[in-house]
Amino acid sequence: MPRKPKRPDLNHCKVSIVKNPRAPFRVWFPREVENGKTRRCFQSFADEEGAWEFAVKKDREVSNHGVRYGDISPEVRRAFDFYRDTAHDLTEAGASVPKFEELVADALAKLRERFEAHTERAVTVAEGVADFRDYKRSRVGERQLKNISEKLTRFAQTFGTRESRSITTAEIDQWLTSLRSRRNPAKLPKSPLLGSLSRNHYRAALSAFFSYAAAPSRKWVERNPLSDLEPERVETGEPEAYTPEAVAKLMQSALDYKPELVPVLALGMFAGLRVSEALITDLSKLPDKAGEFRTTGKTGARMAPYTETCAAWIATQPRRTGKAWTQSARAHVDHMQELYALAKVKPINNGARHSFISYRTAETRDVARVADECGNSVSTIKNHYRQLVTSEKAEKFFAIRPETKAENITEIEKGRRTA
Repeated sequence: MPRKPKRPDLNHCKVSIVKNPRAPFRVWFPREVENGKTRRCFQSFADEEGAWEFAVKKDREVSNHGVRYGDISPEVRRAFDFYRDTAHDLTEAGASVPKFEELVADALAKLRERFEAHTERAVTVAEGVADFRDYKRSRVGERQLKNISEKLTRFAQTFGTRESRSITTAEIDQWLTSLRSRRNPAKLPKSPLLGSLSRNHYRAALSAFFSYAAAPSRKWVERNPLSDLEPERVETGEPEAYTPEAVAKLMQSALDYKPELVPVLALGMFAGLRVSEALITDLSKLPDKAGEFRTTGKTGARMAPYTETCAAWIATQPRRTGKAWTQSARAHVDHMQELYALAKVKPINNGARHSFISYRTAETRDVARVADECGNSVSTIKNHYRQLVTSEKAEKFFAIRPETKAENITEIEKGRRTA
């Protein structure tokens, strides 16, 4: 029968056996509780070797350094050893090194300060977006505010409960890449992904929000995570224009089936207004006959041409007061999608305004005049619109008038040229 190993003598600790089948070995050792007083504590072990190894180590620590030292964790001891060695080297080099306790106290005080500041500035994305929207309300126009709000609200639907400072650049990039159109007229299983230009618009709105959050007076985030994301390259081509035949179909279909669209279409197609400008135009401010009228847009106020063609289409509508479009901007997009299907005309992005500028330039041969009428630069019109259509097609375009019969919508009346 093998002999039991001889155990060392213990001065401060004791190993005993108890009636616990899972941990029958118990090591008793002294521990300081408060004001220099000690108390006997124990730790249980499943095997005898582990119990004795712990007891010998603990006994040696208490003998060499005292009870308090025996309670210090190994990582604290390593930290002190590092401090002692580094402090010695720095002192030899002539540096003034604070005491270990002063160093630790100062570090913990700074940690507490950062923690408290973090807790006070722990603003969720949803809370931050609401605050940013209120801030912007008195600084941008209604249209721009709505545009920013829609994009940030969509962002908050995904990240609203997260703290603003926890959002990473990679997460934002992934979110932007996965954005899909909210309109799906073709009823596809999944709506198409947003294009690079639309993603750039979202990126700009998010960058404005995080710059606001990173301001020194707020510090909701350490820095703007969008600063590491460059805008995407956008491939742009020449602006397209509707043919006179397509315009006749589109306008007459609107008159026959969706008359509420006629004022907005006419103002864009035959007066050169942007969609955003046409939607909010007050019909009561339009002239009684061809001339000009005042409009405001992103380039400021200007006098827009009220052509005979535009006046003829506006005259078909009984409502002559209030905004040209009385529903929401999103509803306008939906109704236009339906109109394209009814007229069997392929939609062109911003096609009404592009068509007007193209045909108006061909008609007048006066680039500066058209630039002033439409709130564009002369260089833009020279580079993109001047060579797009012929004078003959321009004459047909401005001769389009409302027909009384839907089956004649492809006809183009030989009307007078606009003033």
